[in-house]
Amino acid sequence: MGRKSPQEKKRLSYAKDRRNRYGENDKSSRKNIPRHKRRVNRANRHREQQVLNGARGPADIESLLKTRPQRWQKSAGVTLGALVQGKLAMTDERRVFEAETLSPLSDDELGELLSAAVHLLPLRYAAILHLLYYAGLRATELSALALRDVSADAVIVRGPRQRTVPIPPELRPLLDAYLRERVDEGPTFFLSDTCGRPVPPATVNSLVVIFGFLIGLPGLSARTLRKTFAVNLLRAGVDLDDVAAMLGHASPEATRAYLAS
Repeated sequence: MGRKSPQEKKRLSYAKDRRNRYGENDKSSRKNIPRHKRRVNRANRHREQQVLNGARGPADIESLLKTRPQRWQKSAGVTLGALVQGKLAMTDERRVFEAETLSPLSDDELGELLSAAVHLLPLRYAAILHLLYYAGLRATELSALALRDVSADAVIVRGPRQRTVPIPPELRPLLDAYLRERVDEGPTFFLSDTCGRPVPPATVNSLVVIFGFLIGLPGLSARTLRKTFAVNLLRAGVDLDDVAAMLGHASPEATRAYLAS
């Protein structure tokens, strides 16, 4: 019998893993089992082997059964219905809290923020802040924005509810200056500093929060800019249905609940 290739060894190893029950094989780390559970499994296997090795005649079944129980449920003793209801209640509480505490920026605060971003931040960060407001984007949507999605007068937001959001002419010089300065190659509009991948949504949120704190606007977030965008559209006389379409909401009722204060 010839020597097996690494690919054949890998296939045989995974076949052996599938043959055993979840968490009971010596390759349990491949199943992404937490470390403390792997230790329990290893201790149980060691105990069973010791009992079997020292058995004279019939094995002591009682000793084999005295092992630590394996609890794989995250919420042991809780039914699925109760777990879902609890998560829905937490979502409702967070939505009510955001509606009560997330106040849009005034015209003076918004002007101060955008002006300070141009004068104090690099072009990339300033473009991120401006695009968050002028297009009403979520942090995840801005992170996934591609070069082909940004044109001279609009931004195409792709996803489950693809939409086209017009942008004002005063934003275009800043975006052009950012593109001229950019030296990285990639299809994504905003790239990370270190690895050349799309800028993570967490980085976008951190940028807004830290910069707001530095210029005297504590509590600022990407959602604050998005809500300010929606409120200013309504103040300008835009219909609620059109605002819902620009925000990517499923219905005007969702937009009304989002803007509730």
